[in-house]
Amino acid sequence: MCIHRKMIRTLFTLIAVFISYSAIPGDLDSNQKTKAVVKIITKSLTPDYKYPWQVDTINTYLGSGVIIDNNYILTAAHVVDNSLSIYIRKPGSDKRFKADIKYISDASDLAILTVEDDGFFNGTTPIKLGKLPNLGDEIITWGFPAGGSQLAITKGIVSRIDFDEYSQSKQSNLVAQIDAAVNAGASGGPAIVNGMLAGITFQGEDEYDNVGYVVPAPVIEQFLNDIKDGNVDGVPTIGIKTQNMRNPQLRAAYQMKTDMTGTLVVYSIIEPGVGENTIKADDVLLEIDGLPVGNDGLVPFISGDRIDLNYFFTKYQLGEVIPIRLLRNGDEKLIDYTFKYTNQDIMLVTRPFSGFVPDYEMLAGLVFQELSYDYLINAFEEEEDFPSWMLNIYYDYKKAWNKNEKIVFLSTILPDEINIDYGDFEDRRVVSVNGNKVDNLDDFRKAIKNNNKIFHSIQFDKPSNKILLSKKYIHERESIIKERYNVD
Repeated sequence: MCIHRKMIRTLFTLIAVFISYSAIPGDLDSNQKTKAVVKIITKSLTPDYKYPWQVDTINTYLGSGVIIDNNYILTAAHVVDNSLSIYIRKPGSDKRFKADIKYISDASDLAILTVEDDGFFNGTTPIKLGKLPNLGDEIITWGFPAGGSQLAITKGIVSRIDFDEYSQSKQSNLVAQIDAAVNAGASGGPAIVNGMLAGITFQGEDEYDNVGYVVPAPVIEQFLNDIKDGNVDGVPTIGIKTQNMRNPQLRAAYQMKTDMTGTLVVYSIIEPGVGENTIKADDVLLEIDGLPVGNDGLVPFISGDRIDLNYFFTKYQLGEVIPIRLLRNGDEKLIDYTFKYTNQDIMLVTRPFSGFVPDYEMLAGLVFQELSYDYLINAFEEEEDFPSWMLNIYYDYKKAWNKNEKIVFLSTILPDEINIDYGDFEDRRVVSVNGNKVDNLDDFRKAIKNNNKIFHSIQFDKPSNKILLSKKYIHERESIIKERYNVD
């Protein structure tokens, strides 16, 4: 199997990012900090995305965490992703305690660990959650970077607050950029400002020196509020694509007044049955949560600069309501928009999430899966190697509201006499099986199971060629193929 070279660099950074800040008056003293920081040791598996019945590798990863209220240990989700076992230890102790994942949010790259042995928390001091740091704030992070086994720190300042992509989920959220060294081994460690938890370290920048990123306090707060009901719902979205409205002709066509600013909705997910309190294509978003939307799609931000309007939505919980003022057919409207779904719900291609193991169905040595980001970056050397249809659809929202809609494709062919001359169909999208439209693997399985004809017919997209397979021949070859390729 091929491992995407950029992914290797990203994983190194994700498992290992470490940044920091210098103590200032009122900060926790060093002894208190050491009582809140923990070292995390995980055994994790990496699935084989081309041959999904196999495990690719099992590795040991090191990370850091911080003790917060309720005997919870907060860390980065990618530190414990796909973990087989998790052990933690306190500074100054050689004893390891078994830990378990209680909550995990990939969109926020955050996880809560618990320890069954309450004795672990003897002598520890939880750190309280603070607020979003200001630009120029001094910040210090604590953790266990590579190069030694002891607790370590590095110093830095908050150099930028932005809305950027999280490598763990390939979704965007609020980030705090730190001007500090990045070292391997301390992802998930605390970033402290004025004695309070301002965030946790989680990823870095390969191309630049002394650039790292922190999951800031507002993102942590949204996560902690999310889990209060015992479930992780995730980070909500409104599922739109927008276009800037600087061009006078475009503004005139949508009847925008001279003093109006806003951004054009070119595509919007609308769930069936939803009434007027939703956003539609050709709406112009004028104001969100009381703040004006610029013609560039940005909104005023606390830093004094401007930020992506999608930042607003990441602050909320599913089921909550946000006021949005918009222009529709020349008329201003104020709607109360209710959050109903996350990016995982509305994207055709499955984004990375913790514990993901690809589902598959094998028929006559042909292996079918639902398309995922993990498959893309593991099956091909570089992005330019992606089949064009996969690359295009990766950025698409679902064409219609249907949480169960995914992309079924032929991922792998296990050579056998039954599938001779079908090699050109690898990495092609399946559109129907035995005359039935296929939106996911369950549809695929039902279409195979319910077929009463002699042959199975699998129809592919662009070009619309097909594979025909004899049911009798499949029965004769199935056990042979499975034994040859060690398929469960």
